[in-house]
Amino acid sequence: MWEGTIMGLASTLWSTVSGVTREAARAGILKSVKLDSRVISVGNIQVGGAGKTPLVAQIAREAEERNLKVCILSRGYKGKWESEGGILFPEDGHVRASLSGDEPALLHELCPRAYIGVGANRIRQYYAILKKIQTKIDLVILDDGFQNWKIQKDLEIIALTSAKSRQVLFRDAFSALKYADLVVWTKGETCPNSGGKPVVRVRYQLPRAEGLDPLWLVTGIADGQFAYSLALQSGYQISRYMYFADHASYDKAGVERLLHQASQVRCKIAVTGKDWVKWRDLGVSAERVVVFEPELIFESGKEIWSRILWDESP
Repeated sequence: MWEGTIMGLASTLWSTVSGVTREAARAGILKSVKLDSRVISVGNIQVGGAGKTPLVAQIAREAEERNLKVCILSRGYKGKWESEGGILFPEDGHVRASLSGDEPALLHELCPRAYIGVGANRIRQYYAILKKIQTKIDLVILDDGFQNWKIQKDLEIIALTSAKSRQVLFRDAFSALKYADLVVWTKGETCPNSGGKPVVRVRYQLPRAEGLDPLWLVTGIADGQFAYSLALQSGYQISRYMYFADHASYDKAGVERLLHQASQVRCKIAVTGKDWVKWRDLGVSAERVVVFEPELIFESGKEIWSRILWDESP
């Protein structure tokens, strides 16, 4: 009871600050910048766990199929580049997540043809990319962009789950959805209140388990329980589940200890894609783990998605 009350109060406080900041930007009190590219923002109103990273990757791939030059701007939370800034080019190999942060490192794997500007100062990284490539960027995808008021957006997409304010921490009130152009319902069984905005429903799918021994699942993401449930639904046998906080930091000794313990009981360890890019940095080979990176499936509203994003009719 008390936990839900505290969560609700914290959500109210954070949402109030976000709302005041957004209104100040819309009134011109806080100055924003218009980039020389179309900008699609993908964000959420809760703190993590809404599944926005697969949406960013989906938009980037669809844009590339339309021969658009794509740039993703991401903060790079907990990476060295968050403060210093950095760029991932399509021709670059694996990047260390300690530099870029785990989400840009994963997006570089999922969208290998995209330019990725990493850093808290996203405007600076956008112009750094333009200076390097000396050509126009057709589309900028602003990762986790709903609360970012410094860049003007052409399209605002919000990933929304069935969660309520007493269940998870929110950084914006549901009333803020009036500024969205499209709501994507990503998780949960109860349709969330979209504020009257167009709704697309998606789900996440893992490859079906075939002939795999029981696994130990390790997650360091905001909604690890969802990853666990999805693995079970996909037919995987999870004999042990270990949850770490979102953007978890791992050390080599700890990871090797887990791998050894699992092997002692003839199990492999499964990790999420966001965790895998960090385990890889520690010298873990792909053969030693199973990587869970879900595929995004449109359940309903694909025609709405195509019309709003690409001005295309089925």
